[in-house]
This record gives sequence, structure tokens and C-alpha cells, in this order.
Amino acid sequence: MPYIARAIERYLQECLTDTPVVVITGPRQSGKTTLSQHLLALPELKGKGSYLTLDDENILSIARDDPVGLLRQQSRPVIIDEVQRAPELIRTIKWLVDEDRQPGSFILTGSADLMTLPTLADSLAGRAEFVTLYPFSQPELHQVLFSADQNDVIKQLLSPDFVPKPSMSFEYDNAISAIVRGGYPEVQQRSPERRVRWHRSYTDALVRRDIKEVFQLQKLDEMNQLLRLLAAISSDALNYANLGKAVQMDIKSVQKYVSALENLYLVKRIPGWHRNELKRSIKQAKIHFVDTGLLCALRGINEDSLKADRNLMGSMMETWVCSELLKAIAVSDEDCQLFHYRDKSKYEVDFILSGYNGRATGIEVKAGLTVKKEMFAAQEMLIKAGCIQRGVIVYNGDRVLPFSDKLIAVPVSCLFCPTSLRGAGRKTSLYLH
Repeated sequence: MPYIARAIERYLQECLTDTPVVVITGPRQSGKTTLSQHLLALPELKGKGSYLTLDDENILSIARDDPVGLLRQQSRPVIIDEVQRAPELIRTIKWLVDEDRQPGSFILTGSADLMTLPTLADSLAGRAEFVTLYPFSQPELHQVLFSADQNDVIKQLLSPDFVPKPSMSFEYDNAISAIVRGGYPEVQQRSPERRVRWHRSYTDALVRRDIKEVFQLQKLDEMNQLLRLLAAISSDALNYANLGKAVQMDIKSVQKYVSALENLYLVKRIPGWHRNELKRSIKQAKIHFVDTGLLCALRGINEDSLKADRNLMGSMMETWVCSELLKAIAVSDEDCQLFHYRDKSKYEVDFILSGYNGRATGIEVKAGLTVKKEMFAAQEMLIKAGCIQRGVIVYNGDRVLPFSDKLIAVPVSCLFCPTSLRGAGRKTSLYLH
């Protein structure tokens, strides 16, 4: 498979010019090794640097026994793959960086969130830049060009006004295929049957090695069962008590195991959004899988299943859009978080994109080809309460449908092509009612 450019590359190159340590985290097989080796092949670094992988048991043994000796003999920048397997190295890296703060000295990759590892010996605070590399996004798979002046889909969604303009055709069947395939590089050229086998082998290996070795959790059978239960409720509210009963574990243990799965980037908890004005809001988190191909494999879902069941397609598309939003946030210049909204009056919004500057946009996902004004009811309520500035419905049609100056329905292709979103300091004069 030829190399596919990643949206994060430009930012990583900037980090290497002013930061001693760059840490690339993300799920296993998301392309971290390929990306880091690609950085070493850049003209300014070609012929320099060294590469170590801690998946090599011999190197892992040396890293644990003599981390100083191992790192001192490497030419910089030093790429260390799967660094979570030897957290002892972190203290040595900190010491070497304090001795010589040369930018771009170390590129670390990890298949777990290093900031949450219980065995992490020390912090790289002030010395490292952390970036997340998810499996391929749709813009990456469609080879949208990434440049310094590329439009930022997250920034556009948070803009006070924007007019999205789809620049590519993305039919309903395309969405179904993309959901079932997912974003892992390894599956992109495999047949549907081979993709399913790969996804299932992937989760088995992850649970048996990383859950046990990195997080020191021993109940592997229960973990496998829990993972499949979470797959069954992806896009639904997360109820630890119900999960605990199903796997015969106490609530604290379930929380610990779900946290481990999240730190391995298999699932993502989306917290409930609340403001002082919203006294009836519910803070319970929702759970989403990071990759829908993996989710489909765990649930036995194929393209025919999604075509036959519109409700199933609805929940899967919500998780898929969540995944694309997380990937877009990871490469965005906008500092923001993703929430969901639900209250005791049964008003719900799938996602609230909340910027740290106080701006927020509601995003609802609909699997259908048509949109009606009443579908914006919850978002209209939040706009009137002064909590969000805009309501967006993402759907499977092919037209941008403005319902008012603050309510708009956009084709799903608008999320897939950031270059198709155009900020427009004007208002659209045609509204739908």
C-alpha cells in the first residue's frame, strides 16, 4: 500500500523545530511507526536519526536493564516505538533532555495514553508535545491535500457563520462501505471477510498483551466480554451498574476496565454537557467506539445489515461521525472538546462541540436522506437558552439546507472534505420551513 499523507504531519514538523520530545500516541496499527519513519525520510533528517522498537524483546530487555547506555549510543532524533512497554525510559529521556534540550531529539510512539499509565515513572511536562494519531480519517483516505492554509472543519463548525459547500460525491452506499471498513491502514485493501478476521485478531491480541502487560489487569475473559457489551451499546448511555451485572464485576472494576480500553484508544467516553442555565441536563456519559470497522467486526455487522436496518444504520452513523470529529479535533488549531446533551425533558443532541472561547455548536446525526425542521427542536431550545450559537444536522443527502440563520443541515461529505467548508461573512437568504 503506497504511503498516504497524514493531516498531522505539518504540525509534527513544526514540533520538531522547537520541542525536544514529540510523543505520538494512538491505537496500535493506526500508522504511528510508518509516520515516524516517514519523518526521518524528510530531506532535512534523511541519513540522520535512529529507530528502536520495544516490540523487539531484545531491545526491550536492554531498555529495562540499561536505559542510559541504550539511548546514549543512538544518533538523534531517536524514534522509540511502543514506549509504554518500558516506562523506565521516560525518566532517562527526561534526564537526557535536561542535559541537552536540542529540539527534535526524541520521537516516541505509544499505543496507550502515556499521561494515564499507572507505571509511568515521571512526567515529560514542559519537554514534550503530545499528539494523537487515529486510524485514517475520510479526508486522508480521499487524499485531500493538507497545507498550512487548509480550512479547518472544527474551526468552521465553531464559526459564527459559515456556508458549507460539498466538493465531492458521497452516496448513501459510500457511507455504508466506509462505516464497515473503518480506518485502520491494514484493512483498506482486504476483502470483507479478511477485514473481519483482522479486526478480531487485533482485539484478541490487544486484550491478551496490552491489557495484561501495560495496565496489569488480569481478568482477560471478562475484558473480552465487556468489550463486546460496549460494542452492543456504542452511541448509547454508559451504565456501569448494568455492565457490572452482565460481567459479574463490581462498578469500580468495570470503571477501571473501561478506562483501560479508552486509554488504548478502542473506545471513547463522551461526557454529558451541562451549563448553569441547564438545570435539567443529565451528566451521564455516552460510549462510542473509535473505529467503526472494529465495531462492525465485533457485532457481526456487514453492509447488508446496515442497508436492511435503518435504526442500526442510525446508531452506527452516529459513532462514525463521532470518530471523524475526534480525528478532526486532533489536527485542528481550535482548542475544543466534544460532549453530548440530554435532559430530563428528553431533549437530546448527539454532539456539542464546545470551544474554550465559549462558543459551542450542536451537531445531530441523521442516517436518512431528508431533514425536517422539527428535527432541530433540541438545538433550537439550546440556542434560545443562549447555550449554543448554531445547530447543525449531518445527514446522508447531497444538498446544504439552511433552515434559518442558525440552523443548517449539511451532507456528511462536508465533514469528509475540510477544503469544502467555506467561511462566509454573509447570511443565506433562503431558509426552509
